[in-house]
Amino acid sequence: MGRRRPNRQLAALLAESGWSAGELARAVNALGTKYGLRLRYDRTAVAHWLEGSRPRPPVPGLVAQVFGRRLGRAVHVGETGLATAAGAGTSADTVLRADDPVERLTALCRADADPARRLALNREMFTAVDVRFPTWPPAEEPRPGRPGGTAPGEAPYADERLADMVTVFADLADKYGGAHARSALATYIADDVSPRLVLSPDGGTADPTVLTGSACLMHLLGMMAADAGLPNIGYHCFRSALDLAHRADNRNVYAITLRTMAVLALRLDDMTRARQWSQYALDVAADTATCHVRSYLHAGRAVVRAADGERAAALADLLAAERSHEAEADAGAGPLGPFTRYPPAAVLYQRGEVLLSLGDRSQAVTAFRQSLALRPPAHHIARVLTHAQLAGTLLALGELDAALDQCRQILEHYPHTASRRTTTALTAVRRSLAPYRRHPQAREIRDRIVHLTRRTSASSL
Repeated sequence: MGRRRPNRQLAALLAESGWSAGELARAVNALGTKYGLRLRYDRTAVAHWLEGSRPRPPVPGLVAQVFGRRLGRAVHVGETGLATAAGAGTSADTVLRADDPVERLTALCRADADPARRLALNREMFTAVDVRFPTWPPAEEPRPGRPGGTAPGEAPYADERLADMVTVFADLADKYGGAHARSALATYIADDVSPRLVLSPDGGTADPTVLTGSACLMHLLGMMAADAGLPNIGYHCFRSALDLAHRADNRNVYAITLRTMAVLALRLDDMTRARQWSQYALDVAADTATCHVRSYLHAGRAVVRAADGERAAALADLLAAERSHEAEADAGAGPLGPFTRYPPAAVLYQRGEVLLSLGDRSQAVTAFRQSLALRPPAHHIARVLTHAQLAGTLLALGELDAALDQCRQILEHYPHTASRRTTTALTAVRRSLAPYRRHPQAREIRDRIVHLTRRTSASSL
């Protein structure tokens, strides 16, 4: 092997950022935690990188992201000097770099369905440059009461067979979480859906209802992957969903997917993308958005704006979301489905999140409790997350007994879930209870949480 060459590109980025080697290491470790990685880099590791060594993926991608956030501009992996040498492409590269979108979708689903390959695939960091906003034909006026702008007697929103599968897997995800049955969905898309997306012999494109249904399924797969602690795979699935929705000329599904990506970016502390994507989602939907889509998009942007400290703008978006939801109710119930209805319980949960970010704890408690009252008993994921929000908020308000009641509800629903988000929420509750370690009931609950989360860590999501 030849001698390593000093990494001048990384040194230049360090100088531009004003960071020391230790500060870069800490930033990479912190971001890695958001992606479910336990990294323990220090200034010595960064010194080795500066001397020419290269960490394994996904660390180069993490380095690019932390520099991008520090500098306020896009930083590509190649700029760090840590990228894999040309010609040394991995199987994950082959999956994600395919030119044909259907080929890429099929390879992505087959890799995700294989437990051994999905972990390697998740190490391929998704970057904002992977999302290229397309041009759209002039928007048509919406037609009241129909999803996606269709009128009675016209083609359905999505192919009936695919719509049924969307409903089935969305229900499973709501009840049990993204780590449950995701491989089955990935296999179904690869084996049954992708053949229907291939161009027809006469050069025509697939039926728009097939494209729409496929986009919804890829969106669901992305949500399930992110919920299972595989955010990079989730982003790659969302990218495919965006491609399919654009080919179907379905602004609503495109906007729904982009809004979901924005909230995921927020969970990963990427405020720049969260703001950009939540705004563009509303721009794309424009006047064609149905009431439930407008409600969903405004609620998403409200959450982002509240987290960014934009109180007035967040409350304005929250009001717009609630008014759109009321307009949908006044217009009468439309088709029931995960992409055609926005449940009242979800609107109230988002209200609670916004108010909590803005420091209005008492009002947030009211919203979370109202949300719980409308949640189906078997929707274990939403119940764990909402009870966890309530427990933490009540503790902050000094209401220990009420918080412990919420903790008991969490412990009842958590064993039914297969979700990284619920595990993270439960861990946060345990930490919030630390000041009460001498309280017998609080100590008992903390011990039960430790037992449950250890058992979850021992199993593969």
